[in-house]
Amino acid sequence: MGTHNNMKKIFFILFFTIFICGKAFAADANGEPTQYQVTMKKVELCTDLACTSPYVVGEKDMDADIASVTAGADVGSFAPTTGIPPGIVYTHLRVTISRTFTITASISVGAGLCRTDGGDNATATQMTVGASSGTAVSETMYLVNAGSYGATDGTRDGAVGSSNIDIDYSSPSSAKSMTVSGDNAVMVYELTAPYQKTLRAPVIKVKFDTSTAVGVENTACAMYINEPSVTISLQ
Repeated sequence: MGTHNNMKKIFFILFFTIFICGKAFAADANGEPTQYQVTMKKVELCTDLACTSPYVVGEKDMDADIASVTAGADVGSFAPTTGIPPGIVYTHLRVTISRTFTITASISVGAGLCRTDGGDNATATQMTVGASSGTAVSETMYLVNAGSYGATDGTRDGAVGSSNIDIDYSSPSSAKSMTVSGDNAVMVYELTAPYQKTLRAPVIKVKFDTSTAVGVENTACAMYINEPSVTISLQ
């Protein structure tokens, strides 16, 4: 009887140890990519968050690496601002971008690293699965659908809260609203101050912070795109 109880205790200790170690082994982190290239498609000025009567500043495909030092100037020069109508107070700016990004990143997570490996294996329901060794290589990453993704394979398992890694666009941290569907993502940002055109065409000033723009979970090196910090003004 005593032996049986001892075996039960040993089994319980082993199970508890494995459970704790398993929990400790898995980790997630956010980090800064060395390349974070987006394809801009449309920029609009809005008089409110709903953007019901926008003025289209420009509409074309333009790649911009917003992890670079020239990112703000590159995005700010997306299209000329000479045609902005006078007498209208604009408070927001709406940006449409492609859901396909080109990213190079090596992110510290747990006791190791997860790196983009050039596999280009992401889809709307599949996170990028990177590598835990080697050199970071530029890779096509996809802004995945909202939902919950499995740590073991980076695949969408269901609605938010149903698995390990939750992706939710309903409460963005920098944009005031964000929608992801089809081939595009649309973000609406509040200008640092309302703008009304004067005799001079304005300059669009954009500042980016990509220090936490890539997220990783180290079980399978599932990697996902995070929202960068963005500040926009018209001067």
